[in-house]
Amino acid sequence: MTAFKTKKLQIETLGEYLQDARKRMRLTREQVSRLTQIPIRSLQRLEESIYEGLPADVYVKGFLKSLAAVYEAPSQVLIDQFEQERGLDEIIKPGSSKKNIKYSAPQFTITPKTLTLTFVFFLSIVAVGYLVWQVRSVSAAPPLEIITPFEDTSIFSRSILLRGKTEAGARVYINEQEILVEESGDFQQVLNLAEGTNQLLIKAQNKFEKSTEVKRVIVVSPLDVKTDDSEGVLDHNIIVVVSVGPQDAWIEVQADEEVFLGETIPAGEKKVFVADTELLLSTGNAGSTRVVYNGQDLGVLGRPGEVLSGIRFSR
Repeated sequence: MTAFKTKKLQIETLGEYLQDARKRMRLTREQVSRLTQIPIRSLQRLEESIYEGLPADVYVKGFLKSLAAVYEAPSQVLIDQFEQERGLDEIIKPGSSKKNIKYSAPQFTITPKTLTLTFVFFLSIVAVGYLVWQVRSVSAAPPLEIITPFEDTSIFSRSILLRGKTEAGARVYINEQEILVEESGDFQQVLNLAEGTNQLLIKAQNKFEKSTEVKRVIVVSPLDVKTDDSEGVLDHNIIVVVSVGPQDAWIEVQADEEVFLGETIPAGEKKVFVADTELLLSTGNAGSTRVVYNGQDLGVLGRPGEVLSGIRFSR
């Protein structure tokens, strides 16, 4: 009879292999039964190669798949060996002597070589999948979303806040001038515009030099302001009006290196902040913070509960 070899152990039948695998893992039949939900009686019959009294073959194959998962063996090999031995067992009629029947059982295929080949096969699949992903990454352009201004617009101010998002690691250019991008891919920049029509070309470029472009047309119209300016608000280059609602929002403003406010503003209130060279705005609830910058309504700054820090407005 041909001997089956698994990890240098002589294995002649499926039952002997199952016994050897269980003992190598130092498990009792009761423990294996709890792990696989296989009745102890069926487990014992499988280990003793006694196939009479077992459930239907479809259930036995399910048992073998569960045992293969516990013993870290290929389930199909166990099922094939069971079918071979089951067929031989049915040939032997009741009352006949097994000693008078000569057969050569096929070699059991669970060997270190088989396990190595299986491992190499799955490793190859993973490697191919990774290469496909890398090729797609090289050929794909980065995403680019411009949050504000959402579309072409006309404003009265010569400054506008541009906010957007791209993939992490990408570089962003506005009219060929690179701007700062956060690690998350978010970016924002206050742009100084000329009176009349301004063409903006925003480009995101990844490390593979694939790029995505978005265009915006901003028309700046002259603003004729006639008002009682007793407090001299219009004498400043930067005027930011912050309206809070529908929820309260924590607001901090730094104007020309002077901190004006760092507290929670109730919903429904409005604050006006001015500066000559630079104004930084932070909010603890972007979804309830609406900003009008030099006459341009920028809308709410983000999502409810979103924290934004250091939004820059400059000349």
